[in-house]
Amino acid sequence: MNRLWVLRHGESTANVEGLIVSAPGPRALSEVGLTPRGRTQAREAARAGAAQGLGPETVVLTSDFARALQTAEEFAAGLGAAAPRIDQRLRERSFGQHDEGPASAYERVWGIDRERGTHQDEVEQVDAVAARVLEALREADELARSAPVVLVAHGDVLQIALTLAAGADPHDHREQPHLGNAELRLLGPVRDVPSTDAPTEERVRS
Repeated sequence: MNRLWVLRHGESTANVEGLIVSAPGPRALSEVGLTPRGRTQAREAARAGAAQGLGPETVVLTSDFARALQTAEEFAAGLGAAAPRIDQRLRERSFGQHDEGPASAYERVWGIDRERGTHQDEVEQVDAVAARVLEALREADELARSAPVVLVAHGDVLQIALTLAAGADPHDHREQPHLGNAELRLLGPVRDVPSTDAPTEERVRS
């Protein structure tokens, strides 16, 4: 049976500051990393994963944003697994004009998502996020036929992944139980995932 898991990044400096950091520049890629508490959370997630059967054979795929990559590194090390593989399709959803602004903007974005509205403030549309996440999920599901796979990413990206795997409309991603910092959750095999026509590019490297 496939063993596919998702893991949200641990507490980040942006979480503590209440800021949105989603643009793939120096801030997200190197400056906004984990707090000491976030690193502890990632190590605790590894212990929780080991208690559920994850071990050195586990394949860890991660966003290249610092907070996710650092979580993945701590998690993989805790399991004695190989270094994480970067998959840029797992990057945080772009929040456009809200980037570097207060996290309170999330609720406005999610409200438009629920109404199937179109974002006018350069926010990445749900269908675009779903397209890249769906590609990553399908490839990870294939990998999980031979070894457990853990996807390390961000809140919206993983909420959408969980919704897709459940066969539901990705616009309803907030209906999925919220993933806390460094929360590890079993996704299971990906079946009957809705298709999306939103274009995406292949962006995977080891």
